[in-house]
Amino acid sequence: MKFFFPSLLILFINFFSTFSFSKELDVGVHKVIFPNKLNIINWNETIYSSAFCKEFSNCFGFVDDKALDIIEQLNTGKNYEDIKLIQPIIKKYNKMLNSFSESNFKSLMKTTKSILKKNKSGTIYTYMRSEEKITESDFFNDYEIEIDEIRKMNKSGLKSYSKKLKKEITSGKGYYMFMDGLFVNFDKFLISKNSNNIPYLIFNGEITYLLGSSKTKLGRMVYYVSEINNNLFILDGFCIVNCKSFFSDFDNIINKSFNNSIQKTSIINSNDENSNIVEQFEQLNSLYKSGVLTKEEFEKAKKKILN
Repeated sequence: MKFFFPSLLILFINFFSTFSFSKELDVGVHKVIFPNKLNIINWNETIYSSAFCKEFSNCFGFVDDKALDIIEQLNTGKNYEDIKLIQPIIKKYNKMLNSFSESNFKSLMKTTKSILKKNKSGTIYTYMRSEEKITESDFFNDYEIEIDEIRKMNKSGLKSYSKKLKKEITSGKGYYMFMDGLFVNFDKFLISKNSNNIPYLIFNGEITYLLGSSKTKLGRMVYYVSEINNNLFILDGFCIVNCKSFFSDFDNIINKSFNNSIQKTSIINSNDENSNIVEQFEQLNSLYKSGVLTKEEFEKAKKKILN
């Protein structure tokens, strides 16, 4: 089972605190609506592409002005040690690498969280889309998930299937172990369908690291996995501190970005004779190509515009 974990150093420098949703990332098949104070960064054009994107042709992060500036400096070859803002973290990190111990690890996390709290920060989002067919994804193949069957299930069937899959992934323990000592306790694990009848998997929970005799909470994570034109796409989020509204903020991004029932209904039912026909066709075609409209709905709406 493959998961995407951003570098902790990127999380350390990702500073933002406002959630006014008014910006968008247009990637053709999607328009991702995200918080106003964040900036788009194409990870494929940075030194982090191999760590962040791997098999994803579309791979974008959402960061604020200061984080973007630091990432751009690093991308030009500047050393972490030369950036004043993150020097205390780098110092503790290097100390831990030289002598890995429970106390050094806790000291690193304490310094990191202190800086993030001071800056009212600690969250990052990433959008990834693959040209790979969802049926060919390692995750779905590893657990023998039948996408075609999921598409046919009603919500009651999906709920039962979610419980079965969660039990299989966690071996009935309620948590998933990524590696020795690092695991996530699931608060939510659900397969369902959005208002456009497109299936999705969403799971979230607390990331914990077991070291020595103690457990250290590293933060929270959330994944949204779905399909567009039979291609896999993912939106994920990670939060270290100030995470009270993290899950609800993530749900807000999902609803605004991938739940287009309002836009879909307005196009299909439009009968405004004064509206621009060319513009209506462009919107209609965009919805059809993105998978929001079925072929039948597309033809029906097209005839209504022409009439």
